[in-house]
Amino acid sequence: RVDFSNDMVLSSIRGPLTSNRVGTMATGTKDYGYTGGGNSTTGTSPVSIIDRINYANDTTTASPRGPLSVITNYGGATGYPSYGYFGGGLNKSLVNRLDYSNDTVAAAEKGPLSAAGTYQSATGNKDYGWWGGGSPGPAKTTVDRLDYSNDTAVASVRGSLNTARYRHGATGNTTHGYFMGGQPGTITTIERIDYSND
Repeated sequence: RVDFSNDMVLSSIRGPLTSNRVGTMATGTKDYGYTGGGNSTTGTSPVSIIDRINYANDTTTASPRGPLSVITNYGGATGYPSYGYFGGGLNKSLVNRLDYSNDTVAAAEKGPLSAAGTYQSATGNKDYGWWGGGSPGPAKTTVDRLDYSNDTAVASVRGSLNTARYRHGATGNTTHGYFMGGQPGTITTIERIDYSND
């Protein structure tokens, strides 16, 4: 946990996930964080688990919630106050929607991304989610936008990233999204997409 009021000090270790995993996707609300999918301890066996972290008591073990509908890893996740969206992953295009008000049931399958991918990252606002970059094959510049009001439709391709990248991070606010770092090579750039003209 990073303390935003004193972010110069060393971060502190909080309660564990229910199992050791790599390649997870994460999103959340003001009260909870959700991390889903990934690979098991050995790093070779993908899982569909979603764990919920309670911010009010972040020293306890995260609790398992309803799973993703598919076993997946290395995708991107974003959301807004009612739902979280987990999309892409190891050669997958499927998007799963987790209902925060009933997070013990399995996530529902929604419209796919425009193409299967791996190592994408995602960001969003209250209306849309954007997935950018990824692989397989050569790194991609594609940015897909999922419309939350019609989340069963195929995500639409928007303006591309300037730099092909995967294994990168993404964040954003209400008006812009930022895609940072990644591979191949040494990518130190931060790219900004304007939600109003994507």
